[in-house]
Amino acid sequence: MKVLLIYYTGTFNTRYLTEKIKERFIMRGDSVDTVEINAKTPPCDTFQYDLIGFSYPIYGFNAPLPFDKYVKKLKFNKGQKFFIYKNSGEVLAMNNASSRILLSTMEKRGGIFTGEYHFVMPYNIHFPYERDFIRQIFENNSKLADIMMHNLSNGIVKKINCNLIYKIGAFFVGIQKIGGNVNSFFYSVDKDKCINCNKCIKNCPHDNIYVKDGKIKFHHHCDMCMRCSFYCPTNAINIGLLQSWRVNGAYDFKGIEEDTSPITPYITKDSKGFYKCFIKYFEDIENDHAKIFGGETR
Repeated sequence: MKVLLIYYTGTFNTRYLTEKIKERFIMRGDSVDTVEINAKTPPCDTFQYDLIGFSYPIYGFNAPLPFDKYVKKLKFNKGQKFFIYKNSGEVLAMNNASSRILLSTMEKRGGIFTGEYHFVMPYNIHFPYERDFIRQIFENNSKLADIMMHNLSNGIVKKINCNLIYKIGAFFVGIQKIGGNVNSFFYSVDKDKCINCNKCIKNCPHDNIYVKDGKIKFHHHCDMCMRCSFYCPTNAINIGLLQSWRVNGAYDFKGIEEDTSPITPYITKDSKGFYKCFIKYFEDIENDHAKIFGGETR
């Protein structure tokens, strides 16, 4: 089978996830191509593929605007099979509505929906995730990927429940899609910290950052992906109204993957506050995995 994975990524969480999913298809004997969306990505040829996977990070309960715009440019065969493997830093119910525009677009194009899956990846804004939490997330992501591949192989369509309330809420929160343009008027760079490596300019997926008179400047077509501030080697970028939520410094995914020591559960049945939303999410994955592949359910 020929598979195409189309994705948008901010701080490369979705790229990382896509590589993991790609490995699964290749192990199954499929051929896989990937397309990463940025400001210069031309519309890709979809007609030769048996299955298309769409992926994106959830921004404020919505798919990123560049992702939705790109998909709307594409042409598909009628009856094109597709699935969704989105990700976010939390599993609040309103995230369920984030694919509504994609699903509507594909329905109009005659696409055949084969499943939707919500993975967790660590925050690049708000606050950094602890290593033990990421290890537990990766363990559950692996099980969810097992479930997804099993379902896709056996024609089992997994739907994520989404009601009108979630859709209305996500629609109104969707104002954040222009939030980056507004917030970019308040971006700045600390000249005492900046080492003029131009990493932020080279890596910006929207070509939103440039140099003028020797100073880093910002245009006003930002998607708030946080790639510039997250990867700045000297933590020199001020992200305006969101400065108090800034997270700087890449996670050591490779080191976390290679850590074979026993995992101490970060999320337990007693988790409180923000972390409470993960209790049922992790339990559902473990139970579904056990039903399919054997093992103990919780």
